[in-house]
Amino acid sequence: MLPSDCSVQLMDIDDSISAEDAISVQSRKDEFLAMLAHELRNPLASIRNAVEVLRRLDLQEPRAEWAREVVDRQAAQLSRMIDDLLDVSRITRGTITLRPAPLNLAAIIVRAIEVNLPLIKARRLKLIVESGPLDLDLDGDEVRLTQALANILNNAAKYSNEEGRIWLSVEIESGQAAVHVKDEGIGIPPELLPHIFDLFTQGPRTLDRTQGGLGIGLSVVRRLIEMHGGKVEVSSEGEGRGTDFVVWLPLRGEQGLISGRDPHDSPATWSRLNFLAT
Repeated sequence: MLPSDCSVQLMDIDDSISAEDAISVQSRKDEFLAMLAHELRNPLASIRNAVEVLRRLDLQEPRAEWAREVVDRQAAQLSRMIDDLLDVSRITRGTITLRPAPLNLAAIIVRAIEVNLPLIKARRLKLIVESGPLDLDLDGDEVRLTQALANILNNAAKYSNEEGRIWLSVEIESGQAAVHVKDEGIGIPPELLPHIFDLFTQGPRTLDRTQGGLGIGLSVVRRLIEMHGGKVEVSSEGEGRGTDFVVWLPLRGEQGLISGRDPHDSPATWSRLNFLAT
């Protein structure tokens, strides 16, 4: 019989091997996700180039135009999913980086809406922009913040009932900008709510809602917002009662002092936002 201390050493070795195996499996999974995302980019690029060719042909046949719009919209959705796959791989490996700069929140929201306009219009949704503090400055990575807010809007649009409504508003809470995105869609069951930002978590699917995605978009959102010193939360009163996302982002200490601001980044941006939302 082995001495007791020898048994402990064997158990430690077994635990070490298990931990090493787990790390190896995780590493291989991350490599696979990154490889898959990169490999999918090539055929998707060809599809989007073909769609652009069709657009320039200015086809008069209504069915041809409808088909082009469908392909364009679905290709954009695939592109978003591929970007999320790449970001999950970067986040788990700790290689995602930010390029912070002075930004205007209104302009970021407008760009996030523009990304989702095809889906919003295709599902005949009404986007309601509620008044509030309109011209807020913060420091952040424009691309990443646009991506995070676009993912939240995309989630609201996907899980809204057709011809439903989505509300977007901005408030100042404890020195932070609070961006609210509320919908009256299918809602979130209470048992799923604590896990909604976990990787590969999805809401319930029905036959008429097949755009569930990979369940990674909101996980990416949480990480990107946290990297900006903010936080994101979601609430829902249950299935069929909609969801309410809130993103908090720190404001710049001195507002309205961004030098060389693009004229697009101004209160007039919100007029454009309301135009887009109609």
